Amino acid sequence: MWFSKSNFPTAGKTAIIIGASQGIGADLALKLYQKNCSVILVARTESKLIQQITRIKSSIGENENVKLSYYTCDVSNYDNCVDLWQKVVNDGNDPDIIFCCAGSSVPKLFNDLTKQDIQSGITINYNTAINTIHTGFKQLLEKENKHRHVILFSSVVSFYPFIGYSQYAPMKAAIQSLSIVLRQELAPYNYRVSCIFPGNFQSEGYEQEQLTKPEITKKIEGSSHAIPGEECADLIIDQLSKGYDTVTTDFIGWLLGCSVLGVLPRQWGFFQIIVSFLFSIFAPLANWFVNRDIQDSFDKSKKD
Repeated sequence: MWFSKSNFPTAGKTAIIIGASQGIGADLALKLYQKNCSVILVARTESKLIQQITRIKSSIGENENVKLSYYTCDVSNYDNCVDLWQKVVNDGNDPDIIFCCAGSSVPKLFNDLTKQDIQSGITINYNTAINTIHTGFKQLLEKENKHRHVILFSSVVSFYPFIGYSQYAPMKAAIQSLSIVLRQELAPYNYRVSCIFPGNFQSEGYEQEQLTKPEITKKIEGSSHAIPGEECADLIIDQLSKGYDTVTTDFIGWLLGCSVLGVLPRQWGFFQIIVSFLFSIFAPLANWFVNRDIQDSFDKSKKD
């Protein structure tokens, strides 16, 4: 669908963004407001939400045709989500687009993870998404004929999970799986479901990750450099506009996505089939090199 950019209309629409206090959620809020889309920012920390509202208005200016508002909510708690949607609807809002951007990675070796690390991986990376969509769907079910668009955020490491991401990658794989189920179940209610698989991008969260990321993890990631957050947001909006529902933000992500095609919606599907076939041949060799580097890393740590 590369020849069309009409599949993600935003002007005159309303988008609610979960996880909008920083990172990709905040950058998407700015880009959508710029495109004459009313935006509702949601996160746990009010001060950060106010900062983003100020940033957006100072960057773009006041837009009298659209609204910019926020709600504070810990959406990892199901009951909080119920309250959130009741407030949204009672305030006269009827979101057309629902972004679930909340996420947090704590890259560590499995043995170094704490109980809190493991629990936060589940609550922040999975519960925030399924709670938001389930409670929102229940609240808006009576308006089933209205077209809505659910956009979930997974990660490129759900395609190829590797050492250092045991707290993060399994939950992002669960989001990928959830997107497939929701695409089937919500289609009769006129919902479109997309799943984003970002690579590295500049954000507060990315900088925090570098503090705990093991050296072997950095080595395997290799040349996967972080792109600016606003560039990442532009890429996501562009691909959604072209009608893609499996969205990657760099070539490496697209390449790795070819190794797990399954029933995911495809992007340049004919070429993906060819690349997938090549992966099936060369993957054992690639795994050999990765496992060798991991063993060398552990052997070196024992000597030290």
